[in-house]
Amino acid sequence: MQAQLITYQLNDISQAEYLKQMVEPDAPILANVKGLISKVWLADEEKNTFGGFYLWENKTAMEDFMHSELVKAVVSRPFVKNVSSVDYEVNQTASLITRGLK
Repeated sequence: MQAQLITYQLNDISQAEYLKQMVEPDAPILANVKGLISKVWLADEEKNTFGGFYLWENKTAMEDFMHSELVKAVVSRPFVKNVSSVDYEVNQTASLITRGLK
């Protein structure tokens, strides 16, 4: 299992337009990405930092996603800047104990 944190900043777009142009249309598409267990959408308007915490079945699924047309489309949007991605292997045994996994 692989965890991933993707963050980005917004440029010249209101929060309402960001929700309308990116979050609302992308969420149903992301729900069907092969190998994605979950995505938690993140937002810190004050720091202009947004993104998501992803949980993947495995590193291959995450890498396939990162090379997908969907990711290429997201990062090419003119209002998305400073995209960053970091990933980690999940310690499943400890995460089950602390309710990080079911």
